[in-house]
Amino acid sequence: MQGYPAALGVLATAVIIILVWEWRVHIVSLAVQYLLLGLLIMDVLAPQLAALIVLVGLFVCLILTVTAGQVNWDRSPVDVRPEEEVARRWGIPVSGLVRFAVALLMLVGAWFAWLVIGWLADPSLAELPAYFELAAMGLIAFGLLAFVINSEPWRMGLGVFMFLSGVELYLMAINLSTAVLVGVAVLNLGSAVLVSYLVQRRYAFPFAAG
Repeated sequence: MQGYPAALGVLATAVIIILVWEWRVHIVSLAVQYLLLGLLIMDVLAPQLAALIVLVGLFVCLILTVTAGQVNWDRSPVDVRPEEEVARRWGIPVSGLVRFAVALLMLVGAWFAWLVIGWLADPSLAELPAYFELAAMGLIAFGLLAFVINSEPWRMGLGVFMFLSGVELYLMAINLSTAVLVGVAVLNLGSAVLVSYLVQRRYAFPFAAG
C-alpha cells in the first residue's frame, strides 16, 4: 500500500482526528497515520530509515497513551462543572461538517501554494509525485486547522503532530541528511513530552480564577 492509497489513507486519518472526539480513536488514527507515512517515506529513503521514523511516531503514540491513562481518558478537568461539559467539548461554534469544509479549503489553498512556491524556489520539487505533495500539504493544512479551532491541549497537540509530519515529508524530499532525521525525531518526541505535560496540568489542576 504505497502511492495514492497511502496518501489518501494519511488524509483520512487526519480527518478522523479532527472530527472525532474520542481519545482512543485519536491515538489509533495517529498510529495508523505514522505507519502510512513510513510507506510514503520509503519512496525517498531506505526502508531502514523509514522504519526508524515510524518507530519514533509510535513512541509518540505510546507517550500519549500513557498520558491519557493518567488523566482517565478525557474526564472533565476539575474546574469544569458537569453542565459545562458540552460547552467544553463544543466550544468552537462550528459543526463537524463546517470543520470538514474549512479543512478542504485549507488543503486546496495549501496545495496550490506548495506548487507555486515550489516552482519558483526549487524546481526539483516539481519532480515529486503528486501523491507525496498531497500527503505533505494535507497534513500541514489539517494540522494547522486542528491547532487553530481547538483550545484543549490534547487536540491542539494532535494538530502539532500532523503539522510536523507534513513538514517532515517536505524535508525528506529536499534534504536526506542524517541531521534532518535527528532533528525531526527530537521535535516529535519533545512535542510529545510537552503535550503530555500540558494535558496532565490541564486535567489535574483547575485554572486560576480570572
